[in-house]
Amino acid sequence: MAGMQGRYPEMPARAVTMVRFVFFLQRRLEERLASVLEARGLSHSAWSLMIMIHSDPAQSISPSAASDALRQSRPHMTRIADDLVARGWIERVQDPIDRRAVVLRLTAAGSAALKDMLPIMWAEYESLVSGFPDEDAQHLCGLLRDWLADLERPDGTADLIGEDPGRG
Repeated sequence: MAGMQGRYPEMPARAVTMVRFVFFLQRRLEERLASVLEARGLSHSAWSLMIMIHSDPAQSISPSAASDALRQSRPHMTRIADDLVARGWIERVQDPIDRRAVVLRLTAAGSAALKDMLPIMWAEYESLVSGFPDEDAQHLCGLLRDWLADLERPDGTADLIGEDPGRG
């Protein structure tokens, strides 16, 4: 980074460093989670879809909503759903509100598989953040939540963390 800063003094080093760290962290987190999931025959996208269905108050989600939330293409989401249907873990059912539409719902076998996996995944999540004392973890969560909220602002502008004196 120092070499780049020397050649490009106008480079926003703090912003570049922060974004690169997040990309590197994201890759490492995905690798670790993928290894746990792949050992059980699941992809991270399939796991995320099952969690989304399980977490929804109606215990179902439309394929397009899942595709949007997971940032997966519609064809890829169809392949994920097809795989989970073939395993007997989800089913496609008629939407009770719009009979023309289909929603995805966990089957009893899917719910059981998910519940068996939760303690395993929770243990992995814990191991991923075990180096942080509680106070630091809470502070980091607040910073990341603020950053995400800034990035999701409807006007497309982001107030970079640390530039707003009102933030701690």
